[in-house]
Amino acid sequence: MRQKKEEDYLDGEFEYSNKSHKKRTKKAFRKKKDKKRKSPIKRFFTKLFIFSLLIIILSFAIYLGFKGYVFKKLSTEMFNNSPSIIYDSNKNILAKIGAERNRDNVKYEDIPENLIDAYVSIEDKRYFSHHGVDVKRTGGAIFSYIIHRGNSSFGGSTITQQLVKNLTGNDDNTASRKIKEWFYALILNFSYSKEEILEAYFNIIYTGPSIYGVKEAALYYFDKNISDLNLEECAFLAGLNNSPNSYNPFSDKDRTEKITKRTKTVLYQMYDQGYISEDEYNTAVLQVEKGLNFSKGNIEEYSNINSYHSDAVINEIISDLQNKYFITKDFATNYFSLAGTSIYSTVNVDIQSKVEKEFKDSKYILQSSNGTDNSQSAMVIIDPSTRKCSCMCWRSWRKKEFKKL
Repeated sequence: MRQKKEEDYLDGEFEYSNKSHKKRTKKAFRKKKDKKRKSPIKRFFTKLFIFSLLIIILSFAIYLGFKGYVFKKLSTEMFNNSPSIIYDSNKNILAKIGAERNRDNVKYEDIPENLIDAYVSIEDKRYFSHHGVDVKRTGGAIFSYIIHRGNSSFGGSTITQQLVKNLTGNDDNTASRKIKEWFYALILNFSYSKEEILEAYFNIIYTGPSIYGVKEAALYYFDKNISDLNLEECAFLAGLNNSPNSYNPFSDKDRTEKITKRTKTVLYQMYDQGYISEDEYNTAVLQVEKGLNFSKGNIEEYSNINSYHSDAVINEIISDLQNKYFITKDFATNYFSLAGTSIYSTVNVDIQSKVEKEFKDSKYILQSSNGTDNSQSAMVIIDPSTRKCSCMCWRSWRKKEFKKL
């Protein structure tokens, strides 16, 4: 009996001890949970940070989407590669914007295979395998840029990137410009076929003095149709891309040595990459060493001097393009010169020509007291019934000072 009481006592003590332990455990757990639980202020700022980060990411995605949409839209129209035309009030041609660019578009299927191979081998040997940006070349260019602490050119531009540069007119040697170029190159690559990009590239690139595109280059340097170019002539044109004016055989300086060296370099790249056989390579090199048969073709020249009214229209349109699409002035100017748009102005040519003729009369030119600056004058004629500008003229000793009135 006594033993049973002792056992009961011990069991009661154990039970009490167990309950006490559970209470302490729950209390400790509660404290630990309270420590983990953040204060309302901390929770608020955490949520605010996450929300702000999502807003930034979303805004950046929208920005990239807008820039990509704009570039694709404008580049598609610029692939037309034809001058824009300004018409007067009677729908007569008043000015051709970009007509000073001597160009003649050629279809991809009409471009000699040797010419395509020559450009690809010397400019972008992995053109048909990358997605607009050559990661290997780009990585090497970035490494070089870092090693030289920003004092070297990025380089590594693919054919697609070169086309972007020709469209936007931006060739600044900055990291931000290069990043934009990569982005635009990817847009082109996923929007057009490799053949479409090459066709635009061959029609738009600068190839000589006021010469754009390989078709005009064939006429200018060899007085030939592009389909009649031989292997070494194709290699010469591809080598021009490095610096067209430096390899111009019609310049005052003798460029024979530079031309020979550069053309042989292109031919070797074509042979090394398997585009031509060893016999073709040796025969072409022999011909280059003998001398290429240059023959200057007849290239029509256009004047880019416009009337004051046309200048005002051009400036206004370029400004509108900049504001509408958030692009640079160079990009807007290139677009206007390549897109082949039609602009209908309100100018009356008869009135405009008479006013400009009158403004040239010397009786209106008054000398200033210092004897260097002439007087300035301006006239704007507006039809009160339509409120349209029929004439705009400005007389200044510096025409570039013309401003919208």
